[in-house]
Amino acid sequence: MSNNRSKEYAKTGMIISLVMTAGTAFFQDNKTVKYLHIASGTALIGFSYWHHILYKKEYDRVKSVTRHQIRHAG
Repeated sequence: MSNNRSKEYAKTGMIISLVMTAGTAFFQDNKTVKYLHIASGTALIGFSYWHHILYKKEYDRVKSVTRHQIRHAG
């Protein structure tokens, strides 16, 4: 799977889980909805971490290229 497609999946997952977390926050009296709220909040954390990792790889790649350019720029 390409990195851009993974980024899109992570963003979509973050949006869906955020909407579900916010939407279920108002109905905490129902036990099923409470569990759904906790699960969607956990999913939001997971998708956020995945999103962070995808961009961290790109940042590290750019950082190493910049170091290489600085060493050989002279």
